[in-house]
Amino acid sequence: MRIKFDLSIIIPSGLSILFMMACNLSIAQDFKITTSLGGSNYQGDLSNGYISGIGPAGSVGLTYDLYDNFRLRANLSFLQVGADDSKSPKAAIKNRNLEFKTDIIELSLLGEIDLLKSEDYTLVPYLFAGPSLYHFNPYTTVKQSDVIHATNQLNLPAGTVKVGQKVYLHDIGTEGQLIKGLESSGGKNYNLTQLNIQLGAGVRYKISEGISVGYEFSFRKLFTDYLDDVSSRNYISKDSWDKEIASAIAANNPSRAKLLKEGEILSFRLLDSKGNPKPLVQGPPRGNPTANDAYFSSQVRLSFTLFSKSDKASLGNNKMFSPSNPTGRGQLNCPKVFF
Repeated sequence: MRIKFDLSIIIPSGLSILFMMACNLSIAQDFKITTSLGGSNYQGDLSNGYISGIGPAGSVGLTYDLYDNFRLRANLSFLQVGADDSKSPKAAIKNRNLEFKTDIIELSLLGEIDLLKSEDYTLVPYLFAGPSLYHFNPYTTVKQSDVIHATNQLNLPAGTVKVGQKVYLHDIGTEGQLIKGLESSGGKNYNLTQLNIQLGAGVRYKISEGISVGYEFSFRKLFTDYLDDVSSRNYISKDSWDKEIASAIAANNPSRAKLLKEGEILSFRLLDSKGNPKPLVQGPPRGNPTANDAYFSSQVRLSFTLFSKSDKASLGNNKMFSPSNPTGRGQLNCPKVFF
């Protein structure tokens, strides 16, 4: 079953959570807005043998202190990951010639715990974890070798695919997801919106009463092996593709036939030692279904305190004036607004 991603559902949902946190200013002990920038990476079937390319990563979020050393944080993030077999130093992987990219939109609700007391230390390490809802949609770009493969090896009409064409891999069922009867030997259907578990660690440095800067690394445990659209060990045979394409044409369904033709071309992109496309055969393994994919991010994070009712000196001195506290404000729990 295909599930289409609708930004009008997920993004407003994320903003609603952020808004509800913002509306609780009157009861919040400490309320911060955060922004992060950095890079993201991926580990999966197409990163075997080399480090995949680093894509951009950015997020905005809100945090709410429940205790002195523990807070809730909601993040809305954008990341991009990808990999390209042609960049691998291993000949077998390089000649497999698969490639993908995907943009990821992620909404997270995390718990964050400090490992040191922030009122006693300027530099504070911390850990965080929690669930995330994320959307991905892997795509590839047609290469010249794909065009040659389509016309010379698959005998498809010229122009079936064009160099530079962007094709979303989920839609064309590269592992036979669109072909009936391949449930046992083909790939699995997968949803483009799923849950993951996020785990991470960071360190935060307090610049001033209301501003801190830090660095954090985050790992996402996924429950799918299809972030890169590659999982099954087997390539779908040419006969299976051709029979399904002929059936779609006979049923006067040109849109389905087009998707199947693109699937046949882009599922098998194997090159010989000279860089020429090989005929579609069962051949070497396509992927490894025994391990799920994962992605990471590494970001610099800025945090701005918007509102505080805390009596912690490190978050704004709101304590009552006394000889032991000469900088006190003269009233207990007086809210301090930094902006």
